[in-house]
Amino acid sequence: MKIPIVDSIKNPSFETVKKSLLLITLFLPFIVVGEGLGNSDPWVVAYRIQQKKKSLLLDAEEDEQMIKLFNGFSIGVSGGLALFHGSLADYDIFAPFEDFGNYYQFGWRVYAEKKFDIGIGAKLDFEKGTLGGGRLIGKESLPLDFESEYSTVNLKASFDVLNQLFGSSDLDSYKFYLNAEVGIGLTFFRAISTWRPVGTQQGEIRDFVGYTVVDDNPPTQRYVLEGKDSPATALNIPIGFTAGYRVNHKTDLTLSYVLNNLMTDRLDSWDREFSANDKYSYWGVGLRYNFNRYKEDYPKKKKKPKKEPKDKKWSLFGSKKEDVQPNDVALPAPLESRQSNPITPDQSDEQLNDIKMKMFELQLKLFEMQYLLDGGEGTPPAQQPGISPTSPK
Repeated sequence: MKIPIVDSIKNPSFETVKKSLLLITLFLPFIVVGEGLGNSDPWVVAYRIQQKKKSLLLDAEEDEQMIKLFNGFSIGVSGGLALFHGSLADYDIFAPFEDFGNYYQFGWRVYAEKKFDIGIGAKLDFEKGTLGGGRLIGKESLPLDFESEYSTVNLKASFDVLNQLFGSSDLDSYKFYLNAEVGIGLTFFRAISTWRPVGTQQGEIRDFVGYTVVDDNPPTQRYVLEGKDSPATALNIPIGFTAGYRVNHKTDLTLSYVLNNLMTDRLDSWDREFSANDKYSYWGVGLRYNFNRYKEDYPKKKKKPKKEPKDKKWSLFGSKKEDVQPNDVALPAPLESRQSNPITPDQSDEQLNDIKMKMFELQLKLFEMQYLLDGGEGTPPAQQPGISPTSPK
């Protein structure tokens, strides 16, 4: 038996489809209008705009805080030389340069630094390298050489020295800077010391740190290495400085020196009860990259004051313009020459012409001087048309 409703659903007739389309046509405008009213409601629109503004402000604040976090932040790398100072050092401060390769070993460093506005900074660095050297430990014994490899992690505080010396509130006002550094850290190291070979004899191990040996108690104290063991650890107090030059607003060229004071006498694997703790120095040249430092923060070049060009027309006279300016002269009476030779009506024409000629020559000289003082501008009176240098006006 068939159910009519189910059968009508599976096989809809034309009338059923027609009624369905009619119902959809009647209710569709109401649905569209309702959606339109909900979207055009001023309260809903204002609320959505407000929520969007809040979201944008929160995102902007988060971005600004993230940017501020990197203000004064920098990373750097350097490579240089490491020099040992301790029991087996055959020198006082600096090793002789003729044996440069025996005493000065390679080291490198990477670091991150955060500088604050008051001139104090925090610096975390990782340093790795090798040390070497040796000396004669007694008149009746062979010289003893050693090799060490180390890794050091330091946390330092840096202090801007130039800011305090010159009293400048702008820490980036100079292209050069000098930071004093002191901190605390840990040094992990391995070391072996060997008797210096004589003739065909091979160097035999005298002592070791951070290695395993075949026999822990050989009869002649000549060890044979078996492999590496966990490195030894020592507390370190680094003291040094970093000098830098700002190449541009992002990059600095640096020169650093650190004296690492270790709380151990085993950095060279050789220790004595009466000897002091070991130390080692590190010199490094490297580059530093600065975050959030812009072109406006880079010190601008100081422009030299421009020299005022000399006035050529006054240099002809070998003096300044002010030195050749005429002064006002007030004469109490006529000149003696004029008093002794006054012009009278009864003088002859030749005498008057002679006087006029002399006056014209004097006037011409004055015109020529004025022409030179004006730099040659205009035409000298003697060259003007209608004026003859030999005839009076």
